[in-house]
Amino acid sequence: MSQTAKHSNHPLPEALTYRIVSYLNAFRLLISIGLLYSFYAGLMSSPRSLETYDITGTVLISYVIMAGFLTYESRKRSAQSFFLARVTLFTDVFFLSILLFVFSGLANGVIILLMFTSAAAAVLLPLRIALFIASLVILVFFGKSVSGILIHDESLTTLVAASLYGLTIFGIALLANLISRWSKDFRVIAERQAVQLTRLEQVNELVIRRMRAGVLAVDSEGLIQLMNESAWFLLGSPKADEKNLAKVAPQINLALKNWQVDPTVESVPLKLYASQARVLPKFVSLPGETSIRVLIFLEDNELVSQRSLEMSAHLLSNLSGSIAHEIRNPLGAISHAAQLLEESDEIAEADLRLVDIIHTQSNRMNGIIENILQLSRHEKSRPDVFELTPFLEELAVEAQNSLPSVRLILDIHPEEGKTSVLFDQSQLHQAVWKLLENAMRHAHLDAAIPQVVLSMKHLKGTGYCVITVEDNGPGIPEDNLERIFEPFFTTHKQGSGLGLYIARQLCDVNRAEITVDSVLGSCSRFHIRLALARSEVF
Repeated sequence: MSQTAKHSNHPLPEALTYRIVSYLNAFRLLISIGLLYSFYAGLMSSPRSLETYDITGTVLISYVIMAGFLTYESRKRSAQSFFLARVTLFTDVFFLSILLFVFSGLANGVIILLMFTSAAAAVLLPLRIALFIASLVILVFFGKSVSGILIHDESLTTLVAASLYGLTIFGIALLANLISRWSKDFRVIAERQAVQLTRLEQVNELVIRRMRAGVLAVDSEGLIQLMNESAWFLLGSPKADEKNLAKVAPQINLALKNWQVDPTVESVPLKLYASQARVLPKFVSLPGETSIRVLIFLEDNELVSQRSLEMSAHLLSNLSGSIAHEIRNPLGAISHAAQLLEESDEIAEADLRLVDIIHTQSNRMNGIIENILQLSRHEKSRPDVFELTPFLEELAVEAQNSLPSVRLILDIHPEEGKTSVLFDQSQLHQAVWKLLENAMRHAHLDAAIPQVVLSMKHLKGTGYCVITVEDNGPGIPEDNLERIFEPFFTTHKQGSGLGLYIARQLCDVNRAEITVDSVLGSCSRFHIRLALARSEVF
């Protein structure tokens, strides 16, 4: 059992008791030395109740020696704080009681010291012991009053004063002990709250460090107090000892100063020099006297834009899917009616052109509906291993037969050999087909002889291969390069704006990458980079 558990009835914990006892011992030593010096220097009157000068000096010297001994004991690491507190307080009562009888001229000062001793006992010791010491002090007061009345013919008012002193000491003892116990309870509560706050702080720090958004905590001097891993990467992995925000990220520091001047200003995306990342900073001011004044949240603007786009596309595809289902039935009725009209014997030859237009536009609308329905299904990938070369050869033949108005060239070199890939074969067919349709549509816009090249090559030493679809159309303006994969974005008057978006979605679910490069006025090239199914070294 620990020392604290043995003395749980004490008002204060052992560590605090030890500290207070150390202060009391130092105070006692100072008082005893002062009294001894004053006595031998003749600053105090001779004892009235003792005829022997040496006895008085002996008492004072003993008090100094005892005070020095207790001070020495209190400085030991092995000192028992609760036991030492009892010894020191009983020592004070003993010697101060003798001095109260010896020096009548110092009676008021000694009475104050005895009252102080009683209050200290109430703070440091259990209530029953504190009340016992208070009772001893009261008996000393009454003994001094009675001896004064019997020996020195003092008035009865000294007895009344002793009674008042006694009541005061009891009141002080009770109140001091109660306050001490309250402070102990509050201390326990504060320690528990400190533990909880420490745990919460650890949890908060863990949460902040695991956040995808970058978080910076900056003080009033512009020094970084906290930086999570995401912020560290976005800021270009600065050195751990570099805390100045102006040096780590001058653009964010400038944005922070502008925000401090006018918090209503809307933040704009910033391109960080160190990491070349585009981030959107958000500033939050912290009230109070904390060392951290501002929290800065750094959101990857490209990631935010992508998530926003995906969310919008998801909601739009669901809505469009519902609309497409509603359109499909009347569209089927229109197509069927056009077919019946075409088979009629009474239709004029000039009206057959109008029927042909109905068929053409109905087929176009049906293609758009199929794209929208495909967009709304969110099909999962079912990858399998297959040879890419025969797959592309069959796809090229199918495309040439379906779209004979464009010259299609298949460019696969024999030295490429067998190329096994892991991909959902039907989804790869859809993705490449949509790229071919897009290329053939745009090759017609500018080229005298529309031409599309479907090629495949290995990226030697990487474990990847690339399928490329190239057209000889007018190219893609630079402003449109970042938008061509957005849903419903199109520059073609007959396009739906869904083909390239669906192709990218199909590549994403199969962990492939689709990119584009273009030469304005010359050509556009779309690339699908996909992993090989076998680890081959080329």
